[in-house]
Amino acid sequence: MKTNERQSLVRQRFNQRAGKYLRNPISHWIGHSELTALRSMIPTPSQNEKSTVLDFGCGTGRVTAVLLEIGYNVTGYDISPRMLERARVSTGDNADVKFTSDPQDLSGSWPLLVALGVLDYYPDNTVLWQEWGRLVSRGGLLLVTAPNLHSPLARLYVFLSHFTCQAYATTLEKMKSDARLAGFVGIEAQTVFPKAGWGHTIVAGFKKN
Repeated sequence: MKTNERQSLVRQRFNQRAGKYLRNPISHWIGHSELTALRSMIPTPSQNEKSTVLDFGCGTGRVTAVLLEIGYNVTGYDISPRMLERARVSTGDNADVKFTSDPQDLSGSWPLLVALGVLDYYPDNTVLWQEWGRLVSRGGLLLVTAPNLHSPLARLYVFLSHFTCQAYATTLEKMKSDARLAGFVGIEAQTVFPKAGWGHTIVAGFKKN
């Protein structure tokens, strides 16, 4: 399946699931661990001017809320309009956030890009890494998560995802290889849920060369 066909399928599935997504307790349990790890990697924004960040694949706005709390000016991008509707409701009327499903709104370069739960749904994520390489400014930071192929919990998640939207697991070694090809170098990584080598999720930080 080509990337654009896969993207259309992911959009369709998440438009259908948007109303139920926030009610999934498993998503909350795993998401809490992922957000805690991400938060420890997010740099403190500049006090002199408003720092910008792109929440790529923002979904219902879980990461967006954390970034706003830290003090960033956030652009939340997602291919699912229904998920963005939920994100707008959850953040309320806030001048420091903009939500969009139009990739044209992502022009320019970003000092920080966060992508939680995006790699999950693409068996060939070359196009994603290339896009992030284009969007992140030189010296900028990319924070990304993916299911851990070494984790029995992640393998169970991949199996069960067949009934919702098929997910795929990977390894930190594969992520580092893909990152290098896109112009990034790995600087930090954790596995969480639990915080052990066989944890469900890889949370990794990459710097743009």
